[in-house]
Amino acid sequence: MEHSYDVIVVGTGHSGLVATGYLARAGLRVLALERRDIVGGTCVTEEIFPGYRGSSVANASHSLDPRITQELELSKHGLRFAHPPLGSLTLFEDGRALPAWPDRAKRRAVMEQFAHGDADLEGYASVIELYASVARQMKVSFYDPPPSFAEVAARFTTPRQRHDFDSIMFGPVADILEERLSSPQLQAFFAGTAVATNFVGPRTPGSGYLLLQRPLWEESLRGVGSNDDNELMMRNAAPLGGIGAVTGAMAESARAHGATILTGAQVERILCKDQRVVGVVLTDGREFRAPRVVSNANPKLTLTKLVGPEDIGQDLYDVAKAVSMKGTSAKVHLALDGTPRFAAARNEEENRLFLGTNFRIAASIDVLQNAYNEAVLGRWSKRPTVTAMIDSAHDPSLTPPGCHFVSISVRGVPYHLAEGTWDEQRDDLGKAVVSTLEQHIPNLSEVLAGVHVYSPLDLEREFALVEGNGAHGDIVPGHIFDSRPIPGCADYRTPVEGLYLTGVGNWPGNFMSGVTGYNASNRVLADLRRTTD
Repeated sequence: MEHSYDVIVVGTGHSGLVATGYLARAGLRVLALERRDIVGGTCVTEEIFPGYRGSSVANASHSLDPRITQELELSKHGLRFAHPPLGSLTLFEDGRALPAWPDRAKRRAVMEQFAHGDADLEGYASVIELYASVARQMKVSFYDPPPSFAEVAARFTTPRQRHDFDSIMFGPVADILEERLSSPQLQAFFAGTAVATNFVGPRTPGSGYLLLQRPLWEESLRGVGSNDDNELMMRNAAPLGGIGAVTGAMAESARAHGATILTGAQVERILCKDQRVVGVVLTDGREFRAPRVVSNANPKLTLTKLVGPEDIGQDLYDVAKAVSMKGTSAKVHLALDGTPRFAAARNEEENRLFLGTNFRIAASIDVLQNAYNEAVLGRWSKRPTVTAMIDSAHDPSLTPPGCHFVSISVRGVPYHLAEGTWDEQRDDLGKAVVSTLEQHIPNLSEVLAGVHVYSPLDLEREFALVEGNGAHGDIVPGHIFDSRPIPGCADYRTPVEGLYLTGVGNWPGNFMSGVTGYNASNRVLADLRRTTD
């Protein structure tokens, strides 16, 4: 049986749900299809262990667009946040910790413990200012159609401006940091963020770009009336109920405006006729008709599997097939029968603050580089770089009384192994992560009740993350602006009339902001207005 809609959204990751919500609010008949049994894509809260629930893949929602939260009325649909007073926590091998307090004076006092004199304090500020000044000069808004790289580069005209632009786009982030900072800890503080999610090391050319995402985001928000100076994600917001509470509220908002959301509905093919979208067919044979489809799937998957060269043209198909994924991330979850105690916490109150923020272990530039080198060779480092959240620190209802759930992102973990398989090595990765954490949480083995691992292969199998790449393609120079996802498919439109793309694989990426869903829905509505005028 065929069912007709105005728009079909493929995938209910957060961007797909944002697009669904805005399109439904515009009065369109919208159908959203999700291959899994729950909505949310990688932004889900799941029961990984009996009685233990938490964020299973994505952890952080500090980039969520405040305008989307307001306009989709997410609080009306149950979304609540805790706002930890500590922005983040970086742990070092010598046992010390760097808590990134939002308050500048308090943060400076902590930095003084790691700085090699005033020069390092000035160097820290100069790194922030370098990225802020380049972001201002780029004059790029995440809400506008993406410019070309050449257009952006032409905006840097003085020798100083061109040097700064080139150092971020073409040089390794290690050069930027080592030029300004002598403290290995302060270098690692920045470098750990710079290489997160991307298949790069701190000495890889172009590895500094990711640090530009937040300043660019801040500049974009100022353009829509916000003035939230957040200095490289120094603040965070923890959704009560885990990350799935955000996508759950998005789904409820969309349903309240008439959208239909079906789970357990995997799209086999986007149906096209004469280079126009006509609907989709599911793996179970069901067909749904619509003149417009918004795909929240990985753009490479969309352009090479859901449609074919006969739809988008052979040249564009070949370009899409050549896009590199090379995921380097895994997930480890821990069930704790008790409260973890950080070695760096000086008292119970400080331990409570540490529990409530996102924390990471990033020993040094050299350790981060070694993890990348190992990944290139098809191996994973026995000293993994990790970032983690403990949702139960804010919402005790997620776990049994007095217990905790830890969601850990592991970096530098290759999808392609030189020897063996991920089914053979999965448990060993979990043990290496636990061993690394024990250096900073000495009582971990005493309270450890369970370990669960999603290898990069598991992330592909379970969440359709191609090669386990959570960004749907690295966010690096050469794969940004109008080359994201590929030239010819920027601005969320494709050569197939009625086929649109959304999700982190499109410009600006920006992880869980919702911006690509907002932009894609606006493109659909703009095209509708143009055809009806």
